[in-house]
Amino acid sequence: MVSVPNRPRFLPSSRALAYAALVCTTALWGSIGVVSRALMDTIPPLVMAAGRWGVAFTVLLPLVWRERREIAQALARDWKQLLLLTVVGGAPQSALVYTGLAQSTAINLGLLNSTIPVLIILISWGWRSRRPRRLEGIGLATSFTGVLLILAHGELRALLHLQFNAGDVLMLGAMLVWAIYTLGLQDRPQSLSLFAFVFVMAMMGELLTLPLAAFQWMHAGGVHLGAREWLGLLYIGALATLVSTALFSYGVERVGAVRAGILIHLMPVFSSVFATLFIGERLFAYHAAGFVLVAGGAILGCLRPEPVLSSQAPGKH
Repeated sequence: MVSVPNRPRFLPSSRALAYAALVCTTALWGSIGVVSRALMDTIPPLVMAAGRWGVAFTVLLPLVWRERREIAQALARDWKQLLLLTVVGGAPQSALVYTGLAQSTAINLGLLNSTIPVLIILISWGWRSRRPRRLEGIGLATSFTGVLLILAHGELRALLHLQFNAGDVLMLGAMLVWAIYTLGLQDRPQSLSLFAFVFVMAMMGELLTLPLAAFQWMHAGGVHLGAREWLGLLYIGALATLVSTALFSYGVERVGAVRAGILIHLMPVFSSVFATLFIGERLFAYHAAGFVLVAGGAILGCLRPEPVLSSQAPGKH
């Protein structure tokens, strides 16, 4: 999964491999919210975010040790870009997700992830001066209706009184910054392998979140980590975070941000099934209605993506 510069255009089999990687990514992401929600009775949100990326850092350290010179050079040359990608896609973004998740459900987290493709189109309008086309405009309006339905928990009258769940709003904000990360990922420093890039994100993210996590730890009077908690952190840090981040980077660099974003709509399916089976959360009619609106709008908006958003990353042709 190491990126290779100046390789020829990818054959259909390589694209199929990239799409398979993105499907696996959505399954792993769908499990993160479920496992994390199950651990939140003992682990505070910021502590969990720091622990998750701390595990990823520890596992990656021996794997990328031979690339330490390239990592040091990238940090010296591209630290601003790496810092931005870390803030919007690393531990700080995870901390925002977990803070919202503590007040919401794993199912809602999975559903709100479906807004990412639409947010990608909207952000690219301002970022790359690319005006949405007619289908994209219709898709944006449809998906926005679905988002409001989820945030209002099926009671659209609640919108008149702004009766939103604060956790859902925080998670929606986390989806916004992840959309920025997805667009920025196509321009990440190509001197780093995928694992080296994730390692740098983990390291910088830990430096940003550890002080806040330590404060929350002390405020909670300490946190007891038993076998269940350690196994959960090991899973979300080593497998669900590390492997999924590498797979997502692999997929985005080969099929583009928009097409990768479309597949994120599989995540609510995985998260809903996992949450229902393993932590006893319930599905309601508004979940299904909201998902249909968000997913349908995003598919409309992402039809016939333009090359600027769906081609391979620079240096990957």
